[in-house]
Amino acid sequence: MKKLKSTNVLAFALIAFFISSCELVQQGIEPRNPEDKAFDLKNFDKLEMGNAFHITVKQANDFRIKANGDRRDIDDLIVKASNGKLKIYYSKWRIRRYRMEIDIEMPTLKEIVFSGASTSYIGGFDNLDELEIDLSGSSNATISASARIYEIDLSEASELDLEGIGTEMEADLSGASKLNGFDTLVEKAILDVSGASTGRVNVSKTLNIRASGASKVKYRGNPHVSSNLSGSSHVEKD
Repeated sequence: MKKLKSTNVLAFALIAFFISSCELVQQGIEPRNPEDKAFDLKNFDKLEMGNAFHITVKQANDFRIKANGDRRDIDDLIVKASNGKLKIYYSKWRIRRYRMEIDIEMPTLKEIVFSGASTSYIGGFDNLDELEIDLSGSSNATISASARIYEIDLSEASELDLEGIGTEMEADLSGASKLNGFDTLVEKAILDVSGASTGRVNVSKTLNIRASGASKVKYRGNPHVSSNLSGSSHVEKD
C-alpha cells in the first residue's frame, strides 16, 4: 500500500511537471493570430509584470504601451496603472500561451518587479536617484541604467545583467540566481548571497559580503572587503 501511494505521488508530480513544461514551451511560440494593441495609460514610474512576457522598456519624453501577441492572449491581458505603478498580467490561466511582447516607453523609472520566467531589456535611463530591481521565477533582465542607489533582489534562478554607474548597491541573491555587474561601477556594495548564487560586482571603496550555501562572489576594483562566509562559499578578485 505504501509503495502504491508513493507511485501515485510520483505520477502526479510528473504530470504537474509535464503541464508546467508544456506551458513554458508554449510561451515562446510565435502567435497564430498576431495582433497589436496600444494602451493609453500615463503617470507611472514603477513596473510589475510576469507570465513569461518579453519586455522592452526605453526612456522617452512621453508614455507609450504596446502589446504584440496572439489575439486570444491579447484579450486576456489586464493592463492597469495606479499609485504610480503599471501592472500587466493575464486575467486567467491557460496551458497554451504564445509569445507576448510588451513595449513600454516612459520618462523615468524607479522600480521593476518581474516574475514568471519573463525576459526583459531596459535601457536609456540615466541620473536616477534610486532603482529597485526585483526578479523572481527564473526571470532574466538586461538593464542599462545609471542610479545613485541600486537595490537588487534576485531569487528562484533569476539573472540580471547590469550596466551603469552609481554610488551604492545593495543586492540580495538566492536560489541559484546570478548578478552580472562587472559593467556597473559603484563606490559601496553590500551583498547577501545564498543558495548557490553568484554575484559579480565592480566596487571602488567598500564591499561587504555575506555568503552561504556554496555561493560565490567575484569583484573588480580595489575596495576594502569584509566577508562572512559559510557552506563552501568563497570570494575572489577577478
